[in-house]
Order: sequence, then structure tokens, then C-alpha cells
Amino acid sequence: MYRKSPARNLPKRTKGAVAAVCAAVAVAVGGMAPATSHAAGGVVIVPPSVVQSTWRMPDQLTKDARPRHDPMQVQAVVTSEALTAHSAGATAATEIRYKLELARLASMVASRVGVVRSQLLYAWQSATPQHQSALVTGLTTLGVGYTFGSDNPRKGLDCSGLVAYAWKTAGLELPLQSLRQLQVTRQVPQSQASAGDVVWYPGHTMLYLGVGDAVLHSARPNMGVRVGLVNWKEISNTKFGNPLG
Repeated sequence: MYRKSPARNLPKRTKGAVAAVCAAVAVAVGGMAPATSHAAGGVVIVPPSVVQSTWRMPDQLTKDARPRHDPMQVQAVVTSEALTAHSAGATAATEIRYKLELARLASMVASRVGVVRSQLLYAWQSATPQHQSALVTGLTTLGVGYTFGSDNPRKGLDCSGLVAYAWKTAGLELPLQSLRQLQVTRQVPQSQASAGDVVWYPGHTMLYLGVGDAVLHSARPNMGVRVGLVNWKEISNTKFGNPLG
């Protein structure tokens, strides 16, 4: 026997009210016309594209839905603390602790950017103490939001602000402008670049992670500080610079 759906059994006035509410929800959630939703058996189905683009809260999540305070950022803080302790009074114990925490951090970063862990760790360990300090400090800002012209992670960081903040902890002041940051470095080929070096292409500056095209950068609004790869469209324009000369 054919059975009517519950929606078909509703009075016309109630159906109209339901439709109006559904339309309002569709507009409020997706900022789109109600026609972009689909009805099936009296139930409004919001397209996945609408859900995926509206449920995120920019102040809590990055654009690719990663928590702003993720386990990798927490590990970076632990590693930074171990480095500070080792720098303050180097002993066998502080050295072992720092190397252990650095290896843990390298493992997490390698997994996220898709590079070989052993190669990444070797690149980090081969870098100068200043490069290591800048890189680890930079990684502690993962998830910080993008704020143009800022080098203060409490307020947000733009691309050059991230690089300047990271290197300031290593004792080096860098200008707050991407091209000027490149200009005050000694440019080197990618094959000779160290983890923590400045990576630049027109309009953007980053910190090199030491392997392949992997970088740490404050990408753009609604994304903030993250690890990733150099924009493939800019590979031919990309330059590397050592802040230590």
C-alpha cells in the first residue's frame, strides 16, 4: 500500500511555514538562494559544499579545518622549552632532552608535509643553532591567525612578521617587508639552503623547513601560520636567503 510521507500529510499552512523556515536556514547558513537546497520527502538537504564552507569558525580553525592549537604546535612549544634550557646551561641531560624533543617534532612535521622524517631531522640537526632557534620558534606559532603588518603572535602574524618574529628570538632583527627580508640575506641556491633560511617569491616570504619545497609560513587571511609546500606556480620565481650572511 502506498503510504504518504509525513510532509505530504501536513496542512498547507504548516507546509508553507516549514518551507519558509527551511529557506531562511539555507540563506543564513550558506548565504545562498534557497534554490540551491534540495528537497526529498519533505526534508531539506543542504549541499555538502555549503556545509563544508560554513561550519568552520575562523577564530578556532584554519581554512583546511585544522585546529589552531594542534599537537604539532604543542610539541613545538615543548621543543622550544628544551632548547632554551639547553642554551641556558648545556649539559648532557639538556642536550639529550632537546634532541629527543626535536626528533619528535621533526616526525610530526614530516608526516604533515609529506617528506622523509630522517632527511628532515638531519637538515634540522645540520643547521646552525640560530637557524634551529628561528625554526623551532616559528613552529610554536602554528595556527596563529593572519594579521597584516604584525610580528606579534598574540595579535596575529603576516608572512614577513612570522619570519621577523622567528629570527628575533635567534638574535637577529629582520625588516617587516618580504622583499627587504630577502635583500638583507645572502642568497643561496636551494640545494645549499638551511632549515630556517628565508624563502621568498614576489609578495611572500617564508621559513624553509630544510627539505624539498617544504616551508613554514603565514599564508593569508583565514589560514594563518601553517606548514606546507611552496606554491608550485611560483617555483620558478622562488629564492632562498641565509639571514646570517
